[in-house]
Amino acid sequence: MGVALQRAESFIRRLVRQQLESRPAFVRFALVGGTGYLVYQGNLFLVYDSTLLWFLPDKDTSLDIFIFEHGDVRFLITTLVATALALIVVFTGHNLWTFRDSVAVRKPLLVRFGQFIAVASIAAFGIITGTVNVLTVQFGFEHYVALPIGVALGAVWDWFWYSRFIWRRAR
Repeated sequence: MGVALQRAESFIRRLVRQQLESRPAFVRFALVGGTGYLVYQGNLFLVYDSTLLWFLPDKDTSLDIFIFEHGDVRFLITTLVATALALIVVFTGHNLWTFRDSVAVRKPLLVRFGQFIAVASIAAFGIITGTVNVLTVQFGFEHYVALPIGVALGAVWDWFWYSRFIWRRAR
């Protein structure tokens, strides 16, 4: 498995290097995503790690959600709110900066936003939030370690759909 992991890592590095050299939009994508990441992390600190919102459930308070039990409902609430805030920041950045120079197929703002939310929701609520919650609650990772793993997985999904569907270039 070590060889497969090294090959995957090598492939990802080549892909990222190629994108950085050939696409300014990819660099802006990473910077806007980094801003969304900071918004997410800031929310984690303010809501989960501080006592600012005293009315939320205590850490490690369990909750049954349909057929699942979540071991830390405060963490779940925090990650969902952080995700929503980060989505708004990231859409704004991508719409006004990342893809502004591309001669893209023009769609109404609300259509782009709806498409963005549909695609980003899979990454944000499914891939990132799922990864962070599973790694933190089930495997004991610190959330500051689990988040970059989830973000990396979600970023691959997002770049593909944003650049080829939502802000695709006109033919």
